[in-house]
Amino acid sequence: MSKEQPDPFFIEGYITGLGLTPQTVLPSVWIPELFAEEVPEDELELKSLMEYYNLCMDRVMQGDFSLPKECDLTKLHLENALQRGMPLPNYCSGMLSSLNFIKQIELNIEQYNQLDKLQSVLSGFQGYLNATKTFSSDKQDFATTVISAYQDLELCISKTAYELRFSEHCLSKADEASTLPGFNRKQIESHLNEILSQNNSSTLKLIDDLITVIERELITKHFIEQYADELENLSEVQPYLILKARKAQIHFNLEHYDLAQKELEELLQLAPNDYYENRYQLYSCYIKKRKWSSLTALLNKYSCHLFSENKLIDSATKLLNEYAQHGSNPETKALKEKVIALFPDLVSICGQGIKQMGGDKPNSVTEYINKGGLTAWCSVEGSLFWLKSKN
Repeated sequence: MSKEQPDPFFIEGYITGLGLTPQTVLPSVWIPELFAEEVPEDELELKSLMEYYNLCMDRVMQGDFSLPKECDLTKLHLENALQRGMPLPNYCSGMLSSLNFIKQIELNIEQYNQLDKLQSVLSGFQGYLNATKTFSSDKQDFATTVISAYQDLELCISKTAYELRFSEHCLSKADEASTLPGFNRKQIESHLNEILSQNNSSTLKLIDDLITVIERELITKHFIEQYADELENLSEVQPYLILKARKAQIHFNLEHYDLAQKELEELLQLAPNDYYENRYQLYSCYIKKRKWSSLTALLNKYSCHLFSENKLIDSATKLLNEYAQHGSNPETKALKEKVIALFPDLVSICGQGIKQMGGDKPNSVTEYINKGGLTAWCSVEGSLFWLKSKN
């Protein structure tokens, strides 16, 4: 790629250009290209880059293609502003680089012409010499032509985004793909479910890629702010919530408790009514990390579920939380009697196996174990022995 890669204006142009591509370019593809295969190893740097990517995608979805103010171009400083390494040439070079991901052979004539027009204008702003070749005109002086082209640049980018991503042609093409004879939705969903059921780094990468696509195409920061009060009830959002919950579960199963906690806390912010009961896994994260105050606060937030029928996990977590902080005393013993009276099967987590409770569905104890309940009890010394003891 270009030597300007580390330049912030190159990066902004590059990432904004990614927002114009008809198909999502995955981070595993565009990040190595941006850094000429020398991908930063610093996780914080990569995290910041992805946060900036999401911010730029949000702006694209809002139709905001304004250039950085440092890229401003005037007649007075025209030649200097178009020198190599200046903000505007770097920004345009970055956008041109990411536009190379577009497969032009798949574009219709309107899309091809609009993309070609944008690439020509961007190329003209890569340097002063380029500008003299691209914007020379017999009808008006050179400087006036360049300034006019610069003033139209934002609109040109916007038109390209529309033609490549948001036009009626794009939407109808997407609909047609799902109705093709070879498109077997059930088969695809079955295959996807089979992959997502595995607990490994490959599955995490697949989920991250799917989440990236969804955040680019729909669940942007602006979308979340706009529909905050009804977000968890929108049908369009459900796959996103399910993927993030599965991501958290895999992190937990791989003992990445900090990452699981972060994902689950974000989920409960997005969906505070917790229809998918993500709090259960978060309970276990807090116990593994010994974050008792956080656990207590979360239990209090959902206290309406304590000692309720079919809500074993809330009550069992309340019991473990009290024992972990206060040990065996009259209060915790009384609480244990109450919880076991309501949910006698809870004691079975102390044994070797968990029996199924009728039908094909696992009982609440099995669900508890799947959400990290047994892992949580095992992490508190003496808790399982105390749970099954008669004292």
